[in-house]
Parts: sequence; C-alpha cells; structure tokens
Amino acid sequence: MPIFTPSELRQVVHDVFSRLGASPEEVRRLQDHLVESNLLGHDSHGVWIIPLYVDMIRQQHIVLGAKPDVVIESSSHAVLDGNWGLGQLMGWLAARLAVDKARQGALAAVTLRNCSHLGRLGEYSQMIARQGLIGFVAVNGQGGVQGVAPWGGLERRLSVNPMSYAIPAPDGVIMLDISPTVVAAGKVAVKALRGERVPEGWIVDSEGRSTTDPDAFEGPPPGSLVPLGGYKGYGLGLIVDILAGALSGGGCSRPDAGRWGNATFMLAINPAAFGEQRAFETEVKNFLAYVRSSRVAPGFEEVLIPGEPEAREKVRRSRAGIFVEDRTWSNITAILDELKRHSSERSL
Repeated sequence: MPIFTPSELRQVVHDVFSRLGASPEEVRRLQDHLVESNLLGHDSHGVWIIPLYVDMIRQQHIVLGAKPDVVIESSSHAVLDGNWGLGQLMGWLAARLAVDKARQGALAAVTLRNCSHLGRLGEYSQMIARQGLIGFVAVNGQGGVQGVAPWGGLERRLSVNPMSYAIPAPDGVIMLDISPTVVAAGKVAVKALRGERVPEGWIVDSEGRSTTDPDAFEGPPPGSLVPLGGYKGYGLGLIVDILAGALSGGGCSRPDAGRWGNATFMLAINPAAFGEQRAFETEVKNFLAYVRSSRVAPGFEEVLIPGEPEAREKVRRSRAGIFVEDRTWSNITAILDELKRHSSERSL
C-alpha cells in the first residue's frame, strides 16, 4: 500500500505524459489537477485515472497539442470547440475566458464542446471564485459514458452530469462540487481497484436491485448509479445534460453517441455589477457566521461550510502523504516501464 508525497506523484505524472508527447503546459495542468484531486480527498479524480488517459491519448481520444477554436462570441458569451484537446487545459482556458468577459460586465457564459475529460469540476469553479467572481460549471458526457438510469427506469440514459459552484468569501472560497448521483462513477472504480465493497445505496444492478458489488455497475449487463434523492437528483442531471450538451452543440445523452467527452457549461457572475463588492462580502461573512452558530447535532463536532472538508483533508494529506492502492500503482509502473523501454529502444 504505497504512500507518496505530492512532489513524488507530480514527478510520476511528468514522467508518464512527457514521454507521450504532452507539452510542458499540458503536463503542468495534469500535475496540478490530478495531484490536487488526491490531496483534497477526491481520489476518484486523482492519479488512478492515469492509465485511462494514456489509452485515450494512444487512441487519439485525447489530442495532445490541440488548441480551442472560438465558434461564436460576444462580449458576454462564447462557444468553444476543444478539438478533443486535453480537458484539464481546455477547461482552464474556458474558465479564464469566462472571467475576462464577466469582469467587463455583469456575467458571462462559456460553453465548450469536443473536449476530453475535464476531471474535477471544482478546480474551474474555484479558479473563477478566486478572481472575486461567482463560478458555476457543469458537464455531461457529450452523449456518451451513460451510467445513470432515469427515475423509474432500469436502463442507462444519462451520464453522471456533475456540477460545481464556488463563491468568493472573506476567508476563502465556498465550494460545492457534486454530482446529482449519490457518488461519482470514479468512486465506484476506486472501490473496485481496492477490492472493497461499495456502501449500500450507491449503485443498483441491471434489474434495479441495490448492491454492494462494484463490479455490478459495469456488468455485464450494466447497472446504474443511484440518483441523489431519487427524483430530485434525476431532475438535476436532466437539466445539466441540457445546459452542457444542448447549449454547447456537443449533444445530450443519446444512443450510439460514439466518442465521449465533456460538453461543458460555465457561468461567471460579477458581484460588483450588482452592488458594492464590500457589501456582498459582508453579507456572505455574516451569513456564514449565522449558519455556523447552529447548535451541533449528535455525532458532529461542528458545522462546516462546503469546501472546508476538502481544505482540511489537503492539510492532512500534505503531511501524512497520499495513499495509492496497489493495483493503481502496479498499472502506472507498468506503463512507465513500457514507456522507458520504448525510449531506450528509440535511442539505440
């Protein structure tokens, strides 16, 4: 059960993707994104996904070196085509564009299509909030990677369709990064890699029966993630599929979608356009203090604000190290050995 420092994992990410031809900028984005996800406790979006990205690069499902094209643009919105470039880079560029436009007015919406997996959405909403703006980011699977049955159905019809909100606050950023399912699909994958059962209520099998076997999710026949709150989570997922898929032109969930990616909807809101920035920050500060003032329920030690659990986990893991399950580390080292061997053969 290997334990790694963040710098050690950053080196691993560099060694893998630089050998595959990623640019220094692409490597940095992957290092920042994957290792930070592990540090925050979101192992579902951390280094376990390296082998999947390697396969996608080799199949040209991730096109290294691709640049986004601006398809439609105004002072307050843009539609981008990612040309199947690296999601972590395309998402970052889209968020930066949303920030630049929102600063010139009240708000800005940016959509992104034909883009590979963006990973943890909280990175992009938080990046917007750190610029003093309110950020909202949502993605679908651009028609593919469906893993959720509709409320009342048994067959997969939606992708996980996660979303993230981030709001600037005087003492940091309020950040909510969730999917409209009980858990993200990556958490089920990590459980399988660790040889663990999943908790009751995470997934159902192909007949809609609750199961703790992570392999029942992929099947065959495939099961489904459970919508968060039943009908409510299903409804949220439906809305995200439309916002991300239909507005971007990447498409909603559909049969025979073929290549999958993350069609994306981003919104940046400038609080200063609605009144004084200081008044907004004061109202947020007072509101959070009022929320925290609640009497603590049995089994809890304090009332936490969204984003605080991740921030505390980052402090803990920065000191204690990041656990990587044996199967994941074995998969990564096998890839590294292969890439090093090919590099040696080319140098002969």
